[in-house]
Amino acid sequence: MAIRGRPRLTPEVLEARLTAYCSRYGVTLTPEGLPPFPSGKRESPQHREWLAVYKAQQRLGRRARGQCERCNEPVAAGSVFCEAHRAQVAQIAAGHNASLAEREALHAGQKGVCPICREEVGLRDPVDVAEGEPRGLLHAQCLQMLGLARGLGEEGLGRLRAYLWPRRRA
Repeated sequence: MAIRGRPRLTPEVLEARLTAYCSRYGVTLTPEGLPPFPSGKRESPQHREWLAVYKAQQRLGRRARGQCERCNEPVAAGSVFCEAHRAQVAQIAAGHNASLAEREALHAGQKGVCPICREEVGLRDPVDVAEGEPRGLLHAQCLQMLGLARGLGEEGLGRLRAYLWPRRRA
């Protein structure tokens, strides 16, 4: 499988993006190091590009300050995430890095069908990992729903069922 994710952001890349933005829209950088906000141009290509440049600058600033990419906690050694987010990323990566043989075995065991929505699932779909072991191939939305359900627990799911279908008994 090909490597996923965005390319590594460097100060040079950010500078090139800022320069390209300023020349494209005929603006200069503010004292904060950003182009002026494109007021009155919401949801335009210029607005979306400004947001991308702003987020890139914030991401580099967090790295320079030693903050997690997702919160204000200090980063763990050798990572861009704090300990809590590093563990989450590792758990997600463990599921996505299942070997081809593991994925084929899961696919065959499920008869090519997602156990949540019962629709066809492919070998490149995410893998649910339970207790460190690959458990099943699921669609990304199904995996997200599974995570929410795990967070609720059995009692929470019972309350959800009662709320969604009040005339049925749990």
